[in-house]
Amino acid sequence: GLLERPLLPPHLVVPIVTYKLFVTGKSGVGKTALVASLAGTPVSPGHHETLGIETSTVFWPAKPQSSARPVIFQLHFWD
Repeated sequence: GLLERPLLPPHLVVPIVTYKLFVTGKSGVGKTALVASLAGTPVSPGHHETLGIETSTVFWPAKPQSSARPVIFQLHFWD
């Protein structure tokens, strides 16, 4: 399912790093399918053109190798 902001213990303060990612390219190459896959939403089996801009927000937890503290990336996809 869609990965929403993870619940963490109250004593664990985790920084949130926010990025806005604009996905662009030729029609029919899979931009919307890529964003849907990363967001954990179902990918439509048929092709339909995206009208306007669709936005999706994904929270992606990570633990950098150089740090003992985890980081949460908040990714705003604009498709």
